[in-house]
Amino acid sequence: MNEDKIGIRSEELGNKMVVHVQGNLDVHNTHKIEKDFLNLVSSSGKSVIFNLSEVPFISSAGLRLLVTTLRHCQEQKISISICGLQPAVEKVFDIIGMQQLFTIYPDLDAALK
Repeated sequence: MNEDKIGIRSEELGNKMVVHVQGNLDVHNTHKIEKDFLNLVSSSGKSVIFNLSEVPFISSAGLRLLVTTLRHCQEQKISISICGLQPAVEKVFDIIGMQQLFTIYPDLDAALK
């Protein structure tokens, strides 16, 4: 996928909604999907798993989007988790301490259990 492109798609798997994200979560892309993120979690009413296995890069704008979505989910009493972090994204999560905010799974299979 071109690094200027961002894509999301969702699917319901059992009692969870999985949101697959493709592309860089950076300042150029996050504004394109922020409304969709919030609308997806609001309309689902289910636990949400963000699959970031196809996100090679995340900036502070991407982190802000995830934290904003987390707060929105907490207000709606919806649980949220993240899976499939690529090494560069995982390193950013480690540095920032995002594991304290999110439940993080190594892959989608683990998140669905």
